[in-house]
Amino acid sequence: MKVALIFLAPALFATFALEIISAQSVTAKLENPTESVTITEPAKMTLDQVFKLSDVVAVVRIVSGDADNYKIAIYKAVVVKGFKGTEEGKTIYFGQYSGVRLGDEYVLFLRNAKEPAIPTRSPTAAYGTVKYLDVFNQGYTAMESSYSCVFDGKVPNQSCDYGVRVCTDYIVLPKPVHAFPPEKDDPPFGCRWVRKSKFISLLDEFAEPGAVHVP
Repeated sequence: MKVALIFLAPALFATFALEIISAQSVTAKLENPTESVTITEPAKMTLDQVFKLSDVVAVVRIVSGDADNYKIAIYKAVVVKGFKGTEEGKTIYFGQYSGVRLGDEYVLFLRNAKEPAIPTRSPTAAYGTVKYLDVFNQGYTAMESSYSCVFDGKVPNQSCDYGVRVCTDYIVLPKPVHAFPPEKDDPPFGCRWVRKSKFISLLDEFAEPGAVHVP
């Protein structure tokens, strides 16, 4: 199994880094009350499964972050588009992996943390005691969204587009969704780009009541 490395650069300005932590089992209820799934992180899951396991799914813009006053890195974000558990304009707090870039957009799949984040230095430090959401599956459910020129097309106006970076070694996309660079290339952890418009349309489909998607 591939492992992810964390780079100890300044936490708020580095590219999204994934920590090495020991594998852990997580049992979660899906939308059907009689259905549950146990995963050992990092797990290989379909995008649809990740959506079902999440309490909150949203495109967000990162407003600020604090990696000094809490036991884990906590970020503040504004929801740009909500698909599950939140809506546009809401403020959310999430953790726990360092390296999220301030001002950038991410697609987040989050689960409710069991306990609030409590400042370790003083009760009034940073955001104070705050309810937050967890990025799970060792960080692979936080996906960078930015402009990239890796898509199919012979000229820049075809090959350049806004995309979402999905690590397909762990998050399996529905067929026939195309990710770039193509399969013949082998980027670390299979982290490839999907056109943002296509990715957002998938999440809209998942968010529809009673939606059933076949990978």
